[in-house]
Amino acid sequence: MQSAVAGRPAWVKYAVVGGVIVVAGIVGVVWNSISVQATPTSSTTTENQTTTTPTPADIATSYPPQYAEFYTSMFANMDATVDPCEDFYQYACGGWLDANDLTDTDSYIDTSFSIVNKNNDKIIHDIMATKPDVIDPFYQACVAEPAVNGEAVADVTTQLRHIATLDSVDALLAYAGALAVTTTTKSFLDIDVGVDPKNATVNMLYLLQGGLTLSSAEYYANAAKYFGPLNEYIANLSAALDHHPFQTRNHGSDMIAQTIFDFEAQIANVSLPRAQLRDPWATYHKFDLQDVHPFVATYVQGMNPLWGTNQTVPVLVPSPQFLEGLAKLVANTDLAVLKTYVSFHLVHTRSPVLGDTFRVLTHNFRSATEGLPAVESRQVYCTNLVKSYLGEYLGQLYLDKAFQPSVKAQAKALIQQIEDAMTDLIHQVDWLDAPTRRVALDKVAKIANFVGGPDSFEPLPFPLNATNFYQNVQTLDSLANNATLNKLGNQVDHTKWTMFAFTANAYNDATANKMVFPAAFLQKPVYGASEFPAVANYARIGVVMGHELTHGFDDRGRNFDPSGQLAHWWTADVKDKFESNTQCLVDQYSTFPVESLDKKTVLGYVNGRMTLGENIADNGGLKLAYMAYQKAKQADPTI
Repeated sequence: MQSAVAGRPAWVKYAVVGGVIVVAGIVGVVWNSISVQATPTSSTTTENQTTTTPTPADIATSYPPQYAEFYTSMFANMDATVDPCEDFYQYACGGWLDANDLTDTDSYIDTSFSIVNKNNDKIIHDIMATKPDVIDPFYQACVAEPAVNGEAVADVTTQLRHIATLDSVDALLAYAGALAVTTTTKSFLDIDVGVDPKNATVNMLYLLQGGLTLSSAEYYANAAKYFGPLNEYIANLSAALDHHPFQTRNHGSDMIAQTIFDFEAQIANVSLPRAQLRDPWATYHKFDLQDVHPFVATYVQGMNPLWGTNQTVPVLVPSPQFLEGLAKLVANTDLAVLKTYVSFHLVHTRSPVLGDTFRVLTHNFRSATEGLPAVESRQVYCTNLVKSYLGEYLGQLYLDKAFQPSVKAQAKALIQQIEDAMTDLIHQVDWLDAPTRRVALDKVAKIANFVGGPDSFEPLPFPLNATNFYQNVQTLDSLANNATLNKLGNQVDHTKWTMFAFTANAYNDATANKMVFPAAFLQKPVYGASEFPAVANYARIGVVMGHELTHGFDDRGRNFDPSGQLAHWWTADVKDKFESNTQCLVDQYSTFPVESLDKKTVLGYVNGRMTLGENIADNGGLKLAYMAYQKAKQADPTI
């Protein structure tokens, strides 16, 4: 479960990635167009052909003046001193790389997402300045929160004292489950409600790997780097709580930190690597609640006592090995250690609402372990909370202010062209047999496209308090968590959006066979109906559309049929050919080094198996956009 809007299972939703990496492909598509249309100024003759290369001046005079800004920026991003046959990435992106550096306020920068996000910040700032109903009371209460929120700290202190009184592992597990609902505290494992992949019309309970403070299980193997920040964080939290202990024994913060780190390291050891969780068949293990380990049932029943009388609650366990290993770990761990662990996770989870003092401490810890930028101002933090908690309301205001119906129609028309290109490609691929090709074509024909934002949303059933931030968070968390739990066993609403209209991203939901493109991504520099030449829109938003469509046929998405069901619709021979053909991408990307910022140290290499879905989608998206552009150009040579 999540603090605001419950998330979908990670392995059925895919988001676009890229930024600068995609620029290389974009330049290739655009350059292919302009090198044909522009006035030639130089040529190189080979035995069979003559190649002409236009200059920026040629390009500028070959297109209407409204495109001048686009071409100026594109050429500025390039490094024309580099031979594209030697290093196409540097040729396409070198100018941008030289001109841009990370600042203390950036966690990343690129040529698309970060620019759109900055544009969105301005739009949202203007919306917030109008003090809209529902949103403004929440925002004002958040901004006015004191450095230490006495009411929130008192509640957490009471909960810590209750944990200290618990005298059995079962009692602790049940209370930890209750805390997952009342405080969004995630300890031991992660729990969500999502679609049953083999029956995409019904929701079920997901029991997922979790229970870790550090963002990756691999980090626990490097205690020299990560224990120090955790130790400092716990000491600072303890001091901010007026030295309230995280456990009943009178140990210092260093001993507490060691206890937590060691226990979580053992959880990490029984966790499956993320790459092994990509296969939806290997991770489909459906049980009734009564059939999972008793410790899990105790935890889950703490979340909802009614489940204790309904043992037929269906649950999906992607990693039974994790639950089995976790059960053994809990059984062999001293109760005092488990209480220390749950107590810390409670404080860690609630720290952002305990006051700015705690929020900054948590940010500093995450900065030390994850490389976050400088801590954001209270105003920015509160605006981000508005996005999280009241995103549907803010999204509707965003649509009213920044999204034109004509853009929606134009985007859907372009999506159709990308889908037509996929249809053509499926007909052309020679390693598909007739049965597999038939279903693949049906899947493309039946895909649903959501553009802009939802048409409506449910109003809040209660007013928000303009002075009590903590109360607002408690109320909204309860509303979101209950909404998530109430989905269990009910019909899936495939019309629901899991991204807000102001989100600069897109996704493919395999269990619904749908693609979603929020309004925020349909603006410059990703899309410009009148500001960009047609080729640029194919090369920018067209690549994104192709990326999302390709996800429906990548190493995970291909396992879902036209109705969103997990099904074996690829024949064995075609499946083998797919795996053989995609192995080259695994091998290729696994050679890409991850370097330090100064490029003097190789930190590791890309895990080509784990990134395979995105790599397939990036390459496929570029191919589909190029095919769609070439087909459109045949119909209209002037574009």
